[in-house]
Amino acid sequence: MSNQGWIKLHRGLLDWEWYDDVNTKIVFLHLILKANHKEVKYRGETINVGSLLTGRELLSKETGLSVQQIRRAISNLETTREITTKKSRKGTVIQIVKYKDYQVATSKTTAKQPQNNQKATTNKNDNNEKNEKKLSDFEFFWENYPTKIGKAKCLKKFLDLKQEDVDKIKSTIKDFAAYKQFKGWNHPNPETYLNQERWNDEIKTQEHKQKDLPIDPIVALAQKAMKENGLI
Repeated sequence: MSNQGWIKLHRGLLDWEWYDDVNTKIVFLHLILKANHKEVKYRGETINVGSLLTGRELLSKETGLSVQQIRRAISNLETTREITTKKSRKGTVIQIVKYKDYQVATSKTTAKQPQNNQKATTNKNDNNEKNEKKLSDFEFFWENYPTKIGKAKCLKKFLDLKQEDVDKIKSTIKDFAAYKQFKGWNHPNPETYLNQERWNDEIKTQEHKQKDLPIDPIVALAQKAMKENGLI
């Protein structure tokens, strides 16, 4: 990829949630600078505009960060949908989700920036509030789910859920966590729970199970006698 040309960055980046995370910021800016500004072919594979074919070791060498730091930064950027990643036989294809926002602007778009930026700022604030609530709801789900495996994948799935499904999860997750279908039964992985929409399962709580149990005749007679004598 040619190192000629330039990108644009809005000062709103200063308000970006990862701006004070130095490693994540370095990796993100590096990815923007390295991404293709036009579609290219590489050994039978198409690398789209705003994408690049790379790997953690290569990014580590290019940025001076450790492989672990690169892994953490990539995870952060995936969590907030700044990028998407896809495994390839040649490496990992990383797509900058809003790549066009970091590219050249014409004089017409520049003239429209004050109004558009105001709308973008409003939308960004709304989206940030929604994301913050979703992240808080996810932490509630994760804290109460009995099996904790694959948190990053679960978070990506959770952020795509409708709010009504999230609300249903919050209202039922504790009952689901306490539920045992039979002796030795284990709860599914949280990713399976989300993929199969298990929050819609009909679960009998311990209280309901107790009501369904047959009453012992002797216990029933004792309860009747106690009621008649005003003891219960």
